[in-house]
Amino acid sequence: MAFFILTLIIILLFLFIVFFILGKIIFNSLITRKLHNEKEKYTYLLNNGLIDEELLSSVHKENISITSVDNLNLVGLLIKNKIKSKKFIILVHGVSIGYVGSLKYFDIFYKNGFNVLIINQRRHGESDGMYSTYGYFEKYDLNMWIKYLKTRFGENIILGLHGESMGAGTVMECLRFDNNIKFAIEDCGYSDLSELVKFQITHNYKKIWYLPLMCGEKLANLITKTKAKFYFSYVSPIKVISEVSTPILFIHGKLDYFVPWYMCENLYNAKKHGYKELYLVDGADHAEALAVNKELYAKKVTDFINHVLNETKR
Repeated sequence: MAFFILTLIIILLFLFIVFFILGKIIFNSLITRKLHNEKEKYTYLLNNGLIDEELLSSVHKENISITSVDNLNLVGLLIKNKIKSKKFIILVHGVSIGYVGSLKYFDIFYKNGFNVLIINQRRHGESDGMYSTYGYFEKYDLNMWIKYLKTRFGENIILGLHGESMGAGTVMECLRFDNNIKFAIEDCGYSDLSELVKFQITHNYKKIWYLPLMCGEKLANLITKTKAKFYFSYVSPIKVISEVSTPILFIHGKLDYFVPWYMCENLYNAKKHGYKELYLVDGADHAEALAVNKELYAKKVTDFINHVLNETKR
């Protein structure tokens, strides 16, 4: 009997260690994901014709910073339009890529008369922070950037938000604060973080690993709460979208298996109030909707913004 109990304890201890290691792997792949080299990413985007370097080099840039509600220093790049304008857009990048990932969108908005604020989310670039929280804390950061712009340039500015991947999650989560945002564009965002984590486990690994990885996910969730102060379930943009009336353009690539495109359809269908558009891109992988056809992407965005702003004037 004693031998049986000892054997059982050893087996349970072994399983706990295995699940804990898997939990740490999942935690690290999500919350402390390795950051891209900004120079290499810029070169890649430039070589693929996705950054308008001539325009970017000609505009006035201002490095700015704010302090988050939890006392992190957050930095951003403000590009004022050469034509005096009350229109502002905040570009919010995805996980691990930093503000460089937003540069490929800048010219679309600048050419439409917008002043452009490109932010570095917490833990990225020169912004402080140890953990990416997929919109949980970042929504408060974005809200602080909104307050910064309104304090500096006036409450009557015309303000829009654009987010890619985690940035889209941040944008959607931030809409709960009702800051009179004129429109939002979410590109390849997720409807629910818990669902996304489970999707990535079941689609990226063989079935033999499902059970241990699902157990690992439970421990990863606990580790995340202990270290980063949130559970995966705390991030569920679809719940916010179902309640807000902000006009939203939903964009997603139909070859996206990192954040599945059905999540975009779910988000679109969940939005019951206010204007909405859906743009699904054939042949586009995760965060590649613009790369597939930048001209068409720009047209979709421009037409959406013009429709929303023209309706606002009526």
